[in-house]
Amino acid sequence: MKSKALLILSLLLIAVMLLTTGCGGSKSPATTTEESSPSEGSEATSNGPVKITIFVGFGTGTEPEQIELHNQIAKEFNESHDDIQIEFITVPYEEHTTKFSTMLAGDMAPDIVMPIGVMGTAEFQDEWLDLKPYVERDNYDMSDFYGPALDLQYVKGKLIGLPLGVYPSAVYYNEDMFDAAGVPYPPHEFGTPDWTYDKLVEIAQKLTLDANGHDATSPDFDAEHIVQWGWDGWDWIPFRMVPSKFGGDSIGMSADYRTAEMNSKPWVDALQFVSDSVWKWHIRPSAEEIDAVLGDMDALESGMVAMWEIHSWMSYNYDTWSEAFNWDVAAIPAGPDGSIVDETNIDGVVIPSHSKHPDQAWEVVKWLMQPEVMERLTDSYGCIPARKSLAENWLSKMSEAYPNVDFQVFLDGIEYMDNPNYEAWVPAYGEVFDATEHAMELVLTGENTDVKAILDALNEEVQGYLDEYWAEH
Repeated sequence: MKSKALLILSLLLIAVMLLTTGCGGSKSPATTTEESSPSEGSEATSNGPVKITIFVGFGTGTEPEQIELHNQIAKEFNESHDDIQIEFITVPYEEHTTKFSTMLAGDMAPDIVMPIGVMGTAEFQDEWLDLKPYVERDNYDMSDFYGPALDLQYVKGKLIGLPLGVYPSAVYYNEDMFDAAGVPYPPHEFGTPDWTYDKLVEIAQKLTLDANGHDATSPDFDAEHIVQWGWDGWDWIPFRMVPSKFGGDSIGMSADYRTAEMNSKPWVDALQFVSDSVWKWHIRPSAEEIDAVLGDMDALESGMVAMWEIHSWMSYNYDTWSEAFNWDVAAIPAGPDGSIVDETNIDGVVIPSHSKHPDQAWEVVKWLMQPEVMERLTDSYGCIPARKSLAENWLSKMSEAYPNVDFQVFLDGIEYMDNPNYEAWVPAYGEVFDATEHAMELVLTGENTDVKAILDALNEEVQGYLDEYWAEH
């Protein structure tokens, strides 16, 4: 099955085998009292200003125009500071884990890593400096950050970073297909009564057409010759996310991470929904159909899918869509228990605990987090600024570029952000990811649609990984 997002995730997860654990040092910020000592490397020396290196490569930020922006920002910072100078180090995404591990091993840790998402921080779970002492020392105001985005920066009681930008999800839909079918558009307000996944299925069946023009509700519908699907589900999003829609969470383990719970009812309900969407309701293409029909195109770009639930980082293809059809975005539906979960990616800024200049790195982080700097960075990265005060500007710019799209939906979705996030750390991260993806792939390919049997086998497999992990830790 071809999936751009899963290919990207797989590249990262190959590298997760190099996961660094137990390497986090314990450092506290220098205080202003006479009795205190500055943290390691915190003093500017007579040799000149302290150089702070900023590692880029855990996600976006590596495109030529983004590198140019980073260089411009470095120039502006360096010209306005005598005691600190900054330098960006850009590494191709596929090399970032090896490069970062090598720098740590060689005692050459960078001082800042950005932008970095939840999966990126999970790769080196114990490497990030706790920023709470810095926040408390400086009485740093964090009230302007979106609360749910800030919450995701807390790991094991530590504030491992500050949020830079967010990528919430929405239900993208092709208005032209709705108009042709005479079906009302899905609601844009979160919490709209009756806007559930059951309702989504009902709508999607009316938008799923066979070669003779019969929709999936018709007794004459030919499921062997579908030419338009009503929904492409959560394609490009790992299966770990889906159980959170059905009353569970994306961890699938006990609170202490020692017992697998991936055959629990929410996980069974989630995978059953995926199976039914393909093989019972026929609203979602199978793995074979995705390969044969959609190919390398995204769901909406193919012109053969009416709805797709995916993140705001699809902005890179908005122009392509707009040239081909009219489109808009709707709110995320409620799950069976009434809860609404908006799967969200996030980019943040972290300081490695092995930085030799944590105090100066913190000063740079605060400078980068200024609204005017954050706005330039997030514009380049294609994300929504993590500061609430920048929402109006972001909304204005997006609405001007695409006046027929309701971008307020994304801003509203931030309040429903998934936590725990579906990219959050679990023991044996790479093995667990591969195992859960394989379980869903069995269903999407039709190789096995006995959902309970699949998840019982998955749970047993993951329990083995957990036992091995804890035996070594």
